[in-house]
Formats: sequence, C-alpha cells, structure tokens
Amino acid sequence: MDEGITFRKATDSDLELVVALMNELIDELGSGDGNHDIKSRLPGDIASALASENVCIFLAFEEVTCVGLSRGDILSSDPIFRLRPDNRCGYVDQMYVRPTHRRTGVGAALLEQCETWFKEQGIGHVLLHAAVRAIRFYARAGYQSNREMFKKLV
Repeated sequence: MDEGITFRKATDSDLELVVALMNELIDELGSGDGNHDIKSRLPGDIASALASENVCIFLAFEEVTCVGLSRGDILSSDPIFRLRPDNRCGYVDQMYVRPTHRRTGVGAALLEQCETWFKEQGIGHVLLHAAVRAIRFYARAGYQSNREMFKKLV
C-alpha cells in the first residue's frame, strides 16, 4: 500500500464527505427502485452514526483527498447473535474505496481499522454482507461464508 495513505475516524465535521462517498457507492452499485429514497435519508443516517458510540466510520486519505471509507457498527439486538455470551457482534456495514485506489491495499487497511476498533470494544466476532464482486476480497481477509441470505420484497 502507498505510504502516503493515512486513516482517521470520521467526526461530525465529515458529514458531507461521508454522504458524498456513500452516494458514490450507491451509484456504483447500480440503479434500484429505492436508491433515491436511500440517498435522501443518508444525511440523517450518517449524522446519527457519527453521534453514536456504537458506530465508527473510518476515512482513508491520500494527502487531503479522501479515497475510501469503512463503517463498523456494534449490534446488540439481532437474532443472528442472540446466543453469543455478550449479545454483541461487530458488523462491517459499509466499505467503499474510490476506483482510483482499488487493488492498492486501501480496502484491506480500512477493514483492519474496523476490526481493530471492534477488538478495542471487546468484540471478537464480526459479520458482514458482501457484494458478489467483493467475496474474494473478504475471503482473502479471512472471512468465511456462514450461510446464504436471501431477500424478497413483498
């Protein structure tokens, strides 16, 4: 990875930057019926996340240009991990690296930022949902497929 890449936790003053990156991610994933609604709710969602002690958003910078983000959430009410001793689980909610910086190690370093934060919070179990194109990336980072998730709009 380029030695000029730095990482830091996002703060309230990064709201517009995080929203812009998330809009890029949504656009890249393709058009969907609900994308406009999702985008309209992003500022409120991101503001809540930045204010929460159960969420940490990490930003990657090359000099002054932000090139990616990752978001770690501490979940405590999902039935998937209700049988865990501490009823908590780390969840990597969003990962995005701008196309110009992919395959440079930035994504792996952003994922590591989330994992380190989870460990600092006493969490040793992490879940995520991977886009099909990202499955190999997460497998290289040691993530194993647990089960298949299906969705249906009713």
